[in-house]
Parts: sequence; structure tokens; C-alpha cells
Amino acid sequence: MEDRRKKTKVSLFCLQLLALLQITAPSSAQSTTTRPTTTTTTTTTTTSAADPAALSYRTHPADLTVAVGEPAVFRCGVPRASPNFTFTFYRSNANYSLTCPSGHVDDIPQALYGSCDMKNGESLAVWTLRGTSFSDNGTRVVCQQPENPNAAAAVLYVYDNGTSYAVLIGCIIGGFFGTLLVFGLSYTMLQRSETLQKCFRGKETQDDMTTIVTKE
Repeated sequence: MEDRRKKTKVSLFCLQLLALLQITAPSSAQSTTTRPTTTTTTTTTTTSAADPAALSYRTHPADLTVAVGEPAVFRCGVPRASPNFTFTFYRSNANYSLTCPSGHVDDIPQALYGSCDMKNGESLAVWTLRGTSFSDNGTRVVCQQPENPNAAAAVLYVYDNGTSYAVLIGCIIGGFFGTLLVFGLSYTMLQRSETLQKCFRGKETQDDMTTIVTKE
């Protein structure tokens, strides 16, 4: 009996010791590790640029070769998205500028007309020279957008197709026959007009009588 009691006491003492160790021992499940959190913020800056498609020429002015006296028409067009541009006509005696999309020029003495319009999705400028002369040879037109470093240009060439010489010869021949016609009509009127005949004959009669008296 005493042995059992001793064993029981020893067992209880061991159990109490184990319980005490479990309470005081650090638990791996209760330990936590805190890691620093780094937040990175990226800022993106977008720079707005002009649309390359808008900074272009849909209708390019083309070089023209016309005979003297014939009309000349130059055109330049840009996309509707960027309708602002200038179309300049460089003539030998003066320069003219169209500022589109609302420009308009009328120079009636020089037979030069310019206009801007919106057609088929583009801002279109037109220069019209109703009648060309030799002084217009070498005339230039330049189409320029404000933000476009590239300009579109064209040149006017005027040549003589023989029409001017034909007109000159026709004027000379017409003047010659006109002079003959005037003299012919004057002679016919003189023959048919009695008053004119009396005037001329009366003067001749007086001259004849004066001659006869002098001889006598």
C-alpha cells in the first residue's frame, strides 16, 4: 500500500511538472513575424501630340501648263479634323493669301478669285485665274498648315501656242480692210451727194473764171 501511494505521488508530481512546463514554454503557433510592406506608386505622364493624319494634305496643288489666255485653277485640301491652313498665290505683281476655312478673295481687275469650302470631308481652297498672260509664267502657289513643317507647292507655266500671232495678224488685216471700206463709203457718198458736188464744183468754176479773166 505504501508503494502505491509513493507511485501515485510521483505520478501526480510529474503531471504537475509537465503542466507547468507547457504553460511557461513559448508556443511556436503564438509567435508572429511582421514584415515591412513597401508600396510603389508609378505616375505616368501623357503628352498630347497632334494627330499625324490631321497634319497632312488630302489634295495637293499640282503644276499647271496652259496656253496664254486660258484659265488656271489650283486646289489644296486638308482633313476636316484640322481645317486651318493658308493658300498663298505668288504673282509677279502682287501676292494673295487665302485663310481657310472661311477665306474669300475677289480681285476682278486681275481676274483672280479665291474661295474656301468644306467638301467630301476636307477643307478645300481653290484659286482661279480666269485668263493667263505671259507675265503669269512662273507664278507659284503654296499651301501651309500652321503646325505642319511641310508645305505643298505648285508652279504655273504659260506658253504661246500661236494664238497671239494669229490675233495680231487678224487685227492688221481687219484694220486694212476697214480702212478701204471707209474710203469706199466716203467716195460713194461724195458721188451721190449733190451738195458736196456743188461745193467742189463751185469752187472750181470760180477758179476757172478768174483764170479766164486774167488771160484776157
